[in-house]
Amino acid sequence: MRPEAIQIIKDEHLAIAAVLYCLRYIVKEVKDEGKAPDFVLLRAILDYIVSYPDRWHHPKEDKYLFAAVRARSHEADELIARLEKEHQDGYPMVEDLKTQLIAWQQGQVGAQDAFCATVARYLELEWGHMRTEEDLLMPIAERTLTADDWVAINTAFRENDNPLFGIKPKEEAELLYQRILSLAPAPIGYGPAR
Repeated sequence: MRPEAIQIIKDEHLAIAAVLYCLRYIVKEVKDEGKAPDFVLLRAILDYIVSYPDRWHHPKEDKYLFAAVRARSHEADELIARLEKEHQDGYPMVEDLKTQLIAWQQGQVGAQDAFCATVARYLELEWGHMRTEEDLLMPIAERTLTADDWVAINTAFRENDNPLFGIKPKEEAELLYQRILSLAPAPIGYGPAR
């Protein structure tokens, strides 16, 4: 039977991928079709990326899944080092996107092009990263980790909220995700057609 954490990670990847697809779609419409940018939607997307993948999803992978695989086998050491570096590289790119989005909103020359170029790099990094985790790391994890290893990992991925501190990232991410879907153009979101 497949470990619960594997399915949770894949489900989280699907949600992240949907948001990234929306980002790509908006940027393509602006660049290729000359549509006016939806800055509210772009800001919601960046907020989602910061609040969920960067603050909760990636740290759990590093602390639980990657650490457990590394403890059981050296087969994935280089792969895990690469994935951890990609986690680290993604955050500054999102910070750059936030700065570039503000500059674009303020009408600064070249800001739109800078934002679009950073989006392209970020999308390439994230989609490749998720594919690598699913296609290369997860099979190694399934093969090398014990049932006891999976208990701890499953628990970590099941528990996205921290009630002790009132932190509810799963709820916060879901609200942002639903907001993005409602703001997104009809072919992507479930909101009213524009």
